[in-house]
Amino acid sequence: MLHATFIGHQGWLLSSGGTHVLVDPLLTQGFGHGGLAGSVFPPRDFDFERMPSIDAVWLTHEHDDHVCFPSLCRLDRAVKIYVSSRSSAALSGALEDLGFDVTRVHPGATVQVGSLVFQALVADHRATPFADEWDVLPFLATDASREAGFASSVDVPMPDALLDAVAASQLKRWLLCIANNSTDVRFVHDGIGPLTPTDDTDALAKVLGKRWRNAASRAGEPCFTAITGGGWSHPVDVAWIDGLAFCIDPERLARELSEACSARVCAMRPGEGVALGVDCLEQTRSDWLRTVPTSRPAAATTTVPHAIAPASGRLRLCTDDWAALETGLEDLAGFLFGRDLFLAAHSVSRCDPALGMLLHDEGGDRTYVWSPPRGTFVRGDIGACSCRLRLWASDFLALVEGRIGPSALCYTGRVRCLNRDPDSVRVSPQILWLFAHPLHRPGPARRLYDASASAGRRRG
Repeated sequence: MLHATFIGHQGWLLSSGGTHVLVDPLLTQGFGHGGLAGSVFPPRDFDFERMPSIDAVWLTHEHDDHVCFPSLCRLDRAVKIYVSSRSSAALSGALEDLGFDVTRVHPGATVQVGSLVFQALVADHRATPFADEWDVLPFLATDASREAGFASSVDVPMPDALLDAVAASQLKRWLLCIANNSTDVRFVHDGIGPLTPTDDTDALAKVLGKRWRNAASRAGEPCFTAITGGGWSHPVDVAWIDGLAFCIDPERLARELSEACSARVCAMRPGEGVALGVDCLEQTRSDWLRTVPTSRPAAATTTVPHAIAPASGRLRLCTDDWAALETGLEDLAGFLFGRDLFLAAHSVSRCDPALGMLLHDEGGDRTYVWSPPRGTFVRGDIGACSCRLRLWASDFLALVEGRIGPSALCYTGRVRCLNRDPDSVRVSPQILWLFAHPLHRPGPARRLYDASASAGRRRG
C-alpha cells in the first residue's frame, strides 16, 4: 500500500508501512527564499502535532520552490535528507551545517527508506536548452512489495527512462504526477501596454493528453493522474500579477484531460491524497492539513505599472556599494560570453551596443552598456542599445551578493526588459536567473541559504 498526500505546489508526503517521506516540502507560507516571491497558494492550515513522524526528505532539485530552508528547519535533525548529486555543494553544505545527514543521490540510483523505495532517473536537458533544472531527479517511488508506485518528472518532460522503470516494476497500480508550470510573463516587457489575460488551458490539455497517452503506452495506464504546480500568489505590492500570470484553470485542465484520455484525473489541493494498493484506489483527506478556502482574483485587463519597487527594500546605494555592483556587472559580462545573447550580438552588422542596464537609485539612475571587447559593462547611454534590462540597483547588488534569490526579481516583475528588434537580439529576465544559479555562483547561493536557514531557526 502506498499513500500520497499533497501538501501544496509540488510537495508531497509519501507513506507506506509506517514510513513517511516528504518530497519538496513547503511547510511555511512564504514562497521563495525569504518569502520574497510571494506566498503558497492556496493558503493552508497545518496541525503539526498530528503530522506523521517524518523519516526522510527527498529534494528533487535546487529551485527555491522545492527547497525551503524555513520548512526544513521545522524538522528533527534525525531526518535524513536526499538531494541530487548534481545540485550545488552550497545546498548540501548548508543542510549539513543545520545538523542534517545529507546523501547525494546519483541519477540511476535506487534508495530504500524503510518501506519506501525511490528510483532516481535523469532528464535529457538537450531537449530543453532554455530550462535550468539541470540537477532535477525524476523519480519513481514504490512500496517495498512493489504493488503501487508514484511517478513524477517534476519540472521536466517525463523521460522514457522513468516510464520504463514503471513498466519494469510491474506495479499493480501507479500514480502519474504532472506539474502545471504554465505562466504568462508578458508583464516583464516594458512598453507593452494594457494586457488582457490569456487562457491556455485547452492548449495545455492537448499537450498533456499526448504525454499521458505516451506514458500509458509505454508503462501501462496510470490508475490516477494528479495535477500540481502553480501553487503561489505574488507579493501584495505586485498582487496585480496574479490576474495575468496564471493562465491555466487547473480544475478545467483536469476535466479536459480526464475526458480526452478516459482517465481519473484530479487537480490536487493541499490535504487531499490518494491511497493505492492491489485492491485499493481511494481518494483521501488529511487530518493534519487542510486548504483554507480562497480564490484567485478575477482575470481582468491590466495596465502594467511602469514603476517597480525594490525587493531589497533599499532605495539608495553608497559609493562602496556602487563599486561592488560594478564588480557584479563584470561578472555578468563574463557570464554572457559565448551565450545566445553574445552570439546574436555578433551576428548582426550594426555597431550599436547589444545590451544596456538601467539601474534605478534614489540618488540618480545609472545606465551601463555591455562591452564584449572589454569583457565588462561601462557607463554610457543605453538609448541605442538593441535591448535592455531595468531594475533597482540595490536589487542587482543584493542578487550578486546572495542576499536575495532570482525568484524575488524574475517572478515578481521587478526586472523589466525592452527589446527593440527581438528577431535579431533579445534579452529577458531569465538571463539573471541563470546568472544567479547555484551551480554558477555557489558562494552567493550559500550566503542566501544560510540567511534563509537562520531566519527559519528564529521562527522555529
